[in-house]
Amino acid sequence: MVRFRPTSRTIACVVCALLVSSLVISGFVVPTVANQNAALVSSGDDDLEIDDSLRDLEDSETVELVVRFEEATVPEDASDDKVEYRLEEHAAKTQAPLLDYATETAWISVEEEFWVTNAVLLEVETDRVDLEAFERFDAIEAIHENFELSVPPEPDERDDVADEDDDPSTTWGVEAVNAPTVWQEYDARGDGVRVAVLDTGVDADHPDIELYTDDPTDPTYPGGWAEFNESGDRVVGSTPYDSGAHGTHVSATVAGGNQSGTAIGVAPETELLHGLVLDEEGGTFAQIIAGMEWALEEEADVISMSFGATGRHHQLTDPVRNAEESGVAVVAAIGNEGENTSGSPANVYNSISVGAVDPDGAVASFSGGERLERTEWETGPETYVAPDVVAPGVAIDSAVPGGGYEPFPGTSMATPHVAGTIALLLEIEPDTTPSDVSRILTETAWKPADAPDEKDTRYGYGIVDADAAATQLVDERVEPEEVASTQASDDRSTDDAVDGAESWLESLSTSPIAEVIVLTAAAVLVGLFVVVARHIEI
Repeated sequence: MVRFRPTSRTIACVVCALLVSSLVISGFVVPTVANQNAALVSSGDDDLEIDDSLRDLEDSETVELVVRFEEATVPEDASDDKVEYRLEEHAAKTQAPLLDYATETAWISVEEEFWVTNAVLLEVETDRVDLEAFERFDAIEAIHENFELSVPPEPDERDDVADEDDDPSTTWGVEAVNAPTVWQEYDARGDGVRVAVLDTGVDADHPDIELYTDDPTDPTYPGGWAEFNESGDRVVGSTPYDSGAHGTHVSATVAGGNQSGTAIGVAPETELLHGLVLDEEGGTFAQIIAGMEWALEEEADVISMSFGATGRHHQLTDPVRNAEESGVAVVAAIGNEGENTSGSPANVYNSISVGAVDPDGAVASFSGGERLERTEWETGPETYVAPDVVAPGVAIDSAVPGGGYEPFPGTSMATPHVAGTIALLLEIEPDTTPSDVSRILTETAWKPADAPDEKDTRYGYGIVDADAAATQLVDERVEPEEVASTQASDDRSTDDAVDGAESWLESLSTSPIAEVIVLTAAAVLVGLFVVVARHIEI
């Protein structure tokens, strides 16, 4: 029997290795909150993007600023709930140092915090705050104004339908997207699908409009309604109303009934949510983002936005992309300023952007569309075309406040036809992802014979056809339901295990004694090794 006696040099090396390992564990696996926040404070070497409009402010002004932080990295295979959890967790972590600083600084106040895009709305006194000073926070990437978005201007021409429809049981728009065929062939009217319309508000007392709940005696009331002010704060106690008429009109095109004898909604059994995020004059970036977050929190499947800011506004890229990654299809109006124009968020690559056609299938003269370059954005391909599709948007009859009906023109009116079509598809196949929804809509869209075959700036891929899209969706079902169910169960079990592990690590990271525990454990291991090493026999 050979007795092995480790040399002092061997023991020292092993001890050092164990100590280094314990420090790595304590410093990088379970850091304390103090270390996390310290890591988010920069030496000030990074460039900070500041809007030119903010550099020209008078020193005596008090202004609202949107501070943008680095966005979370989300795994491609993450579940919808996992994406939202990751976005919220990352926002809380990266925003913490700035929030602490604002609490201690009298001339900075926090108006609102967001997670669907990693941002904070601040009110600052410009004569007391140097915007360049925000470079000290490593996670801050840009600062911009709380800019406005608006309902697209009403087209100059108010085109009327040339020929009266022989069948007044539906509006021409509902008929043109082939919604009645889907109702009959698939018994699908949007049941169980939630569409959040973000707009000017809604007349919930209109006989053809029913919110997710518009009954004040319902314990979830007003579960289908929210109003947000210019700072993105939800207005407490607000009840449904329309600040104009636009929101009621587009809401009814998504989910309106047929109390008048004419069906005005593409998906009449959809669970309709409405967030008031602007009035007839417009709304702010903070209002729109707050509305999008609310829609996600209310488990919307589709967000419909018939508004925008003319031009390219990359500030809307992250919220649209993050909403899509959370499992929500984002549909937006391209704008009413004609060819070679577009507005955001419709021209954001991840949006399903919508232009307008008339009853003859011709693109309306006011409908926007253009080719966009990668250099103008932070994400997306080198070049792409908007809109993606077109839909009925001329002389669209729908509901207006007070119980009446009026025909409106615009890409605003085309957009809810597409949102309603998506609701029909999601009733037929609830697990369809936003990217697959977009693909199927574009692959089944059609164009008149004289239109270009390829995607172009007038038609996009073509006119939306709900029946053709539903048929392709059903044809693509290749996985037996029992296999899909088993896979989903396995995925949930895996997600639960991962969530449990992450929750444990998160609890350690917030514990003030976490590092002490880890270092103590490491020291115990070192001691045990030394004792065992002295008694090893070979």
